[in-house]
Amino acid sequence: MINITQCISRLFLFTALTSSVASAQFDDVPPESGNNETEVESLYDKYDKEETRRAAPQKRRQLNPNKLGTLSELATLEPFNDIAVIQRKFLPKTGRFEFAGMAMGSVNNPFFSNLGLGLRASYFLNEKHGIELQYYFLSNSERSVTKSLRDNQSVETKSLTTPKNYMGAAYKWNPIYGKMTWLNRTIVPFDLFFTIGGGLTKTDLGESEPTIHIGTGQVFALTKAMAFRWDISWNFYQAEAIESNGDTITNNQDDLFLMLGMSFYFPEAKYR
Repeated sequence: MINITQCISRLFLFTALTSSVASAQFDDVPPESGNNETEVESLYDKYDKEETRRAAPQKRRQLNPNKLGTLSELATLEPFNDIAVIQRKFLPKTGRFEFAGMAMGSVNNPFFSNLGLGLRASYFLNEKHGIELQYYFLSNSERSVTKSLRDNQSVETKSLTTPKNYMGAAYKWNPIYGKMTWLNRTIVPFDLFFTIGGGLTKTDLGESEPTIHIGTGQVFALTKAMAFRWDISWNFYQAEAIESNGDTITNNQDDLFLMLGMSFYFPEAKYR
């Protein structure tokens, strides 16, 4: 069992030693330094200055990212300033030609089915800008509602305008590109583009009408030379039509086409 008397004597001995050390520290203070309170205050001032220095943000040593010696030196780089991640485009287009063939159909004509083939040839000045030639060949057939109007209600449809073909040119802008997953099995790069231009639409009366064209579409790259695509093409023009009484009228016409097809690029891309 621990002797209580020994514990008390050791406690008094420790207290005496501590008091003697504190007295020795104050006794060592030179006479010209002032009283003890001044010295204690100066110690607090030094402590506060050191804490302020540690809290201040430290300027990192700037290194050349091209001359890093070890992996640990990456920590000295300023975040988001010295390191940039730039995605390479899988399907480069600068200085290349694109030829596309598409099946197409009109989606805004309630009286006639306009089905046909669309052809496009493009040249890209750079990744975002290009010029394009367009040609659409269309066949027309009456929908069931049109036959019903004529056969059952004696409503003539001669005043309706249907397009036979379109040829024109457009400016092509490719501002958006990215990547998407296909069934969590593969990554598919894509480009989203817009077109604006003009040309001539030939109608069922044989007239060629000046036409304004706008459009958009998306290209899904399969290789660096081939891609699947969809397009929406919207053409605006004024066309003459003949009414049932033989009078000629002018209709404001717009044809909205949906297209699906393939694009092919050449020459071969060697710089990516």
